[in-house]
Amino acid sequence: MEAPNEPTEIAHPLPLTEPLAGSSVAGLVSESDIETLVDTFYASVRDDDLLGPIFHRHVADWSLHLPKMYAFWSTVVLHTGRYSGRPIEAHQPLPGLTHEHFARWLGLWERAVGAVIRPEAHRYFVLAATRMASSMSSRLVG
Repeated sequence: MEAPNEPTEIAHPLPLTEPLAGSSVAGLVSESDIETLVDTFYASVRDDDLLGPIFHRHVADWSLHLPKMYAFWSTVVLHTGRYSGRPIEAHQPLPGLTHEHFARWLGLWERAVGAVIRPEAHRYFVLAATRMASSMSSRLVG
């Protein structure tokens, strides 16, 4: 029997990880690229006047949060199965979220993708983030 945290035992596959039809990021994006992207993105989030205060209140230890985000984006883009959390549930305790928060999050993400990721791979990251922002904002904000 495998340990519960093994990638083959994902209790709830993420609907956002469905591959784009007829596409593959194989050879375009590495785990290192994802880590650099996540680090770049969250540096801008922490400095952002709208999002920064929320993250400062709710992320007590970035050394624990960032590896979760590396695993999340690895799962979303590379389909590694390293992340098995529940993003909607993780964000439900955040009061006062608005559509503006999600739009800002997406704008900062797109800027980080443009700065870090090879142009031919941008769409994999941006489409997944757009789906995520839409899904989360509709479920958490209404």
